[in-house]
Amino acid sequence: MEGNPLPKVNTYEVDGLTWTDASLWQQFVAGHNAKPDALAVVEADGRCWTRAELHRLAIAIREALQEKGVTAHDRVMLEGRKNAQTMAAALAISSVEAVICPFTPDLGRAERQVLDERLGHVALITSSAEEGVEPIRATTGLRITLRQRSGQTLDDVARATALIGFTSGTTGVPKGVMHSSAAMNYAVRACAYVAGLEPNDAIVGIMPLGSAPAFTFSVHFSLSQGHPLVIIDRWDPLQALAMMDKYSCRWSMCVPTVLVAMLECARSGAWTKRSPLKALTVGGSAMTAEMIADAENLLGIRALRTFGMSECMGHAMARPNDSLEIRQNSDGLPFPGTQDEAFDGELNMLPRGSRGQAGVKGPSLFLGYCKGLGDGSFSLTPDGFYLTGDEIICGVDGYLKVVGRLKDQIIRGGYNIDPAEVEAALARHPAIAQVSVVSVPHARLGEQACAICCIREGYPPLQLADLTEHLESIGLSKKKWPEHMVVIDEMAYTSTGKINKKVMQKKVIETLGLG
Repeated sequence: MEGNPLPKVNTYEVDGLTWTDASLWQQFVAGHNAKPDALAVVEADGRCWTRAELHRLAIAIREALQEKGVTAHDRVMLEGRKNAQTMAAALAISSVEAVICPFTPDLGRAERQVLDERLGHVALITSSAEEGVEPIRATTGLRITLRQRSGQTLDDVARATALIGFTSGTTGVPKGVMHSSAAMNYAVRACAYVAGLEPNDAIVGIMPLGSAPAFTFSVHFSLSQGHPLVIIDRWDPLQALAMMDKYSCRWSMCVPTVLVAMLECARSGAWTKRSPLKALTVGGSAMTAEMIADAENLLGIRALRTFGMSECMGHAMARPNDSLEIRQNSDGLPFPGTQDEAFDGELNMLPRGSRGQAGVKGPSLFLGYCKGLGDGSFSLTPDGFYLTGDEIICGVDGYLKVVGRLKDQIIRGGYNIDPAEVEAALARHPAIAQVSVVSVPHARLGEQACAICCIREGYPPLQLADLTEHLESIGLSKKKWPEHMVVIDEMAYTSTGKINKKVMQKKVIETLGLG
């Protein structure tokens, strides 16, 4: 085998589920050596890649990394475009035992600047023709640049990290979520087990690749477990349904808005076939019981509600053989070896059937946040449960249901928006004296953001377009822009002097006629 000797692999087992801490590269090479001509990837334009073709491309990218001096435990930012080249680049990074740090191409300029300053990555692989970025031989448009090393001392967590995903943080600082190979392997093995996947079953890649779950449940899932990945890019529900049908895809993960769009294709008569999917894992925002039933009746899809997050990816999911009633009213059972419990405000574990803050621990729990990118901003119970900020009820039968959120996040179509970050950006507008960002209901997306503003005296009235123009000028990602704006004379406050978001949210919903 080319390159350095592969590290020793450890095996783990719990409740009948077995996984290892083998790297992405180790697992892909095993599959490649066993069957190099097997299908590995179908790109959005229909171009099919075998394992052998992907392997050759990964070797070419690895040579570029080695020429730049990239070595074990170095962090490499990877522009997460949804194509085979990105997947080959991820393999190349893994092959030198470096850390894969994927980010979405539309990452806002402000967030990108923070990552450049704090992540400590030594290299960047991108498709963009940025200054100082060199083309990588044998690739189509991939480029690489080397950054100055930070000189940080490696600790045990850094040495165990294989992936860093990014999620929204406060005050414009993304959180860098660190995961080990073992955690990712557990998550995908558990998911495949629950969904009933067979070897070589094709899966579908719908989600953008900038978060830890999105990368893990598409790229890592496919390349580590040998499931061909059918890529869907530039979302078109009719094309997605056609691609799933053509390649007999058996599983995918998406947010509710994706399922809604596919259901509309069936309702309109644009799509009339039954889906080959064994299961569709759906999470990220609220789902209605009607959606679960319609997915089965109109498309033949068993939609499985799931409860998970960047910090603990392999978490809880409904089972394909669960009754429709259970799948409509539950977010599933914890994965084998994972434990979910509800806690009160004093961090006491509550009896089953009680409502409280969700705590989770298990093999896919993250290693922590990167230094300067969220480190120290999470809470664990004395027993090691990660507190998610969600409110859940755990039933006596083991099934759980998410019933609310303690965290003040807005979830628009599965994308998490931190109001504090948007508020901080809007407060920089010279005409805004005070601002509060709250969620308002939306039939398709679940939630949208509304900016409640107090205007400084002497300034002309503001329109929503003025706010979005301002946010664009300072580089805030468009995905975080509010869709609504309400101007008020004075904020409402709690007895402790804090802005009373609940009161204002209720008034805004009434004002906008969204109740």
